[in-house]
Amino acid sequence: MTKQHTSAHETLERPVPLDAKSDDERVPSTAQRVPRSTKIIAVVVLVLIGLRLDLPIGITVGYLAAAALFPLWLPALGRYRGALTLVLIGVVAVGSGIWLTVLAAPNHVIAVSELAGNSIGLVGLLCSFGFVLWTRSVLPDSWVALWFGLGLLGGVTTDNARFYENPWRFGFSFALTVVILAIAHILDRRWFDLLAVLGLTVVSMITDARSSFAILLLTAMLVAWQMRPTSRLRPLRKRSGAGVIVAIGVLAGVVYYLGQAAIVAGLLGEATRARTVDQLNTAGSLILGGRPELAATASLMAHQPYGFGAGTLLNPTDLLAAKTGMESINYAPNNGYVENYMFGGNIELHSVLGDLWARFGIPGVVLAVCILFLVLRGIGAAVAANRASGILLFLVVNTVWMFFFGPLYTAARLLILVLALTLIPKVPAVTKPVRRKVAGPVPVGRPHETAPRD
Repeated sequence: MTKQHTSAHETLERPVPLDAKSDDERVPSTAQRVPRSTKIIAVVVLVLIGLRLDLPIGITVGYLAAAALFPLWLPALGRYRGALTLVLIGVVAVGSGIWLTVLAAPNHVIAVSELAGNSIGLVGLLCSFGFVLWTRSVLPDSWVALWFGLGLLGGVTTDNARFYENPWRFGFSFALTVVILAIAHILDRRWFDLLAVLGLTVVSMITDARSSFAILLLTAMLVAWQMRPTSRLRPLRKRSGAGVIVAIGVLAGVVYYLGQAAIVAGLLGEATRARTVDQLNTAGSLILGGRPELAATASLMAHQPYGFGAGTLLNPTDLLAAKTGMESINYAPNNGYVENYMFGGNIELHSVLGDLWARFGIPGVVLAVCILFLVLRGIGAAVAANRASGILLFLVVNTVWMFFFGPLYTAARLLILVLALTLIPKVPAVTKPVRRKVAGPVPVGRPHETAPRD
């Protein structure tokens, strides 16, 4: 085999990790071809993590597999900015959750099952993040997202009492969106990205999925923004990632007010309009009206700033503080939801930030802030370089939403995937990526046609 043929063959076999850096700063792929057996391991465990096959006390099959393979992915933490710091903060948070539970024991009921489940759940999240991060050196990022998304899709359950009421909103929305946008990323055509996001936005609009509609609408705007003509006199790579985040924040505000106006005008259906108007009249804000748990979280933080613990249940004084906060926004907390869902045998504040704080204290807050910082830094750099794909934009916007408005349990798989895909590699490349054609998709994925983008 000639030298030229050898080089071309190795180029097709080796994945090129996708990152948010410029072409001159890409991380080089591995020096040798990735064995097919390694790719198969990566694919199987990706699907298992996405499936979330639950075992007792917070363990899942995917968590077990990721933990068992820690010698494989542990070195990868040192190759990405912030990865090792994130895991260390997470380990400290687990210890803090146990310690706070012990401190609370004299005047609180302790649920040992909650202590074990919350602690194991966070450890499993960290291990799974490490494993998915490692898969970036084995598969292209678009295929990592696709296999993970197929796991999510396989894990959709009909056990939810509201599933049959609205299968899209309460079942397939997130998983199918990840799969469709991952396929769009594999095809590597910006227009296909935009069409896919717009189609999903319309589906969310007609299925009474307000938050999904807003998330996808913002994603569509960001994808369209990257399709605008640009001047060669001002290279995109020189733009500030921080400035991009500010611009995205402003755009998010515009989407919020436009979306609210559209809902009130009845464009998303009469049922959605009536529910929204009622929440606006009650709390004066669509966000507070739709997420009264925010008021409970703020009140509990003022009541006990250092958190409660991974296995601690609220006592009557704590419960009163939470209800008082909810009453301050004209929400009636004596309706069974607060006692049975939020604080019935656990503490569920319906936000990643609130749940991490309540269960793991100040280290939990630091972990939450670290997650948000790493995700925003990654997407800021990708958008500044004009290489943020629809799938990555969707995951990041969804993460910011869940940070304030979604339970940690629901957000766990989202956090695993988005963190693994947004972290920026440390090592600069020695060569620039080469444009190449793909002979055809294979079961474990091949690099796609053009220089990949996140």
